[in-house]
Amino acid sequence: MPLTRRSGALMVLGAGVMFSFGSLFFRATNTLDAWQYLTFRGYGAFVVVLPVLWFQNRGDLGAIAHRVEVRHVFAGLILSAMMIAFIVSLTYTDTAFILLFQAAGPISAAAFSWVLLGERMSRDARIAAAGAVLGVVIMVSGGVDAGMGWAILIVLIIPVGIGLYGTLVRSAATIDPLAPVVIAGFMVGSVGLVVSLMGPGFNVAARDVAIAVLAGVALIALPLPFFNHAQKVVPAPEATLLLMSEIVLGPFWVWLVYAEEPTGATLVGGAVMLAAVVWLTQRSMSPDRRIRTSRG
Repeated sequence: MPLTRRSGALMVLGAGVMFSFGSLFFRATNTLDAWQYLTFRGYGAFVVVLPVLWFQNRGDLGAIAHRVEVRHVFAGLILSAMMIAFIVSLTYTDTAFILLFQAAGPISAAAFSWVLLGERMSRDARIAAAGAVLGVVIMVSGGVDAGMGWAILIVLIIPVGIGLYGTLVRSAATIDPLAPVVIAGFMVGSVGLVVSLMGPGFNVAARDVAIAVLAGVALIALPLPFFNHAQKVVPAPEATLLLMSEIVLGPFWVWLVYAEEPTGATLVGGAVMLAAVVWLTQRSMSPDRRIRTSRG
């Protein structure tokens, strides 16, 4: 069955909903630190997606090597950096702070497209970028007051990574939806393993290991390839709005289960940033503007 815009939009929406459970799964563990959790989460995704990639190529190592190009490696490394930054930052700050920062991803993508691809940054994008910067300043001011300097630096990796990843995908004629996930899963698991072995080791509860592995399978291995595949047919502005499901639902889940509440500065700054992104998205979807998918 050919991929349609409607089915692609449902994939993006579904991926956003699944991504929104990321912090809830981490908060549910009791004996895992961030690096131990990343070990099982990363390898959980890796061991599920790798056999699928193997099956698609009928076990032909040459075909797999041919499909995994340099851009896949870069995409996988960027994804792994974002995954690590997300979990590590959860040990320093609340979910809303991280996800609202993440909302600046489309603005970051516009900036990287201008710098790396030579695409002119539109007047609307510049206005939205100014609004996003204002939101970041408000959020950061509250974070600095709360002594979260390191958390802010770690969280910044996420919107920057989103911008780089989006620019990489758009610059490529094709990109395999599975290869970056395999690379990211392996890298995340391996980095977590090395750091954990250098630190506390793995004297952890089996229950928490199961939660981390399930997070890798359900929140990465299953939705991320569909999200990558859907970008072929879903215009970037529409995908941005659909992915707001993660930003809205993520803080809601941890508030509902663990009564985790964001600070006032996070809410105000995040609202300013979200407004800027939604405004730019709506402007981009105007009928008199050329709609671009994430592939240009």
